[in-house]
Amino acid sequence: MRKIIFLLICFCSSKVVFAQKTISGQVSDNKGNSIPYVNIGIKASKTGALSDIKGNYTIQIADSLINDTLTFSSVGFEIKKIAIKNMSNKDFNVVLDERIIVLNEVKIRNKKRKTYKIGITGRTPMMFVPSTGHQRNDIFEQARLINVKEPVQVLNANIFVQSEIKEEVKVRINFYAVENGLPGKLLIEKNTIMKMENGKGWKTFDLTAEHIYLDQDFVIAFEMLPSTRKMTAFGAKIGAANSFIRSNSLGVWRKNAAAGCSIYVTVEN
Repeated sequence: MRKIIFLLICFCSSKVVFAQKTISGQVSDNKGNSIPYVNIGIKASKTGALSDIKGNYTIQIADSLINDTLTFSSVGFEIKKIAIKNMSNKDFNVVLDERIIVLNEVKIRNKKRKTYKIGITGRTPMMFVPSTGHQRNDIFEQARLINVKEPVQVLNANIFVQSEIKEEVKVRINFYAVENGLPGKLLIEKNTIMKMENGKGWKTFDLTAEHIYLDQDFVIAFEMLPSTRKMTAFGAKIGAANSFIRSNSLGVWRKNAAAGCSIYVTVEN
């Protein structure tokens, strides 16, 4: 009798742990064009997903989050929030409305331009930051605070990759404002996606053609799009503060604990 009760308890417990709702569909604009790489998630949770190159998405929602709201976010479009309990499991297509983007003018007054690096240009040997997303079809981001004293143009963004990259890895470069010591809202409304070079070492992403001008402190972030890789390790430096990570779309930012990720930007002013 005790054995039967024990098995029944285990069965019920497993139902509670694994009970979830799977939602899938496509994200498009109001003209019917699919929108790739849309961040989808429940804010301040570990639940997230990214739409693929054709705008298709699949996300698993735990039963405990059924009464929450699913957020769809993409550069150039209004954020859309939908009550999860109102979403059907399959073919739940989502339409995002285009958003008018007003760019702030940043003036660089120096006649003689100078170029320099800001951030962590070195690393501690044998020290690295392992990073992975909570879901295989979702993102993770490594980021660093960049302090600027005058208006600058960002020429490139750099991150040290400790892992040997052999497969195709795409990276979205994001620029965030600083809010309460953590990355906040997007400062640059551009969907800048680039391929990472194979191998390991410093990876440089040329941003010259993007014409990115900033006149305030910002957070530079490397958003790793889903790939066949399970985990990527990044070079780090002990004592390098103001380094951040998040492990899913629209998730919570947290500070890297033991060491800061080796990230820097080259700027001109």
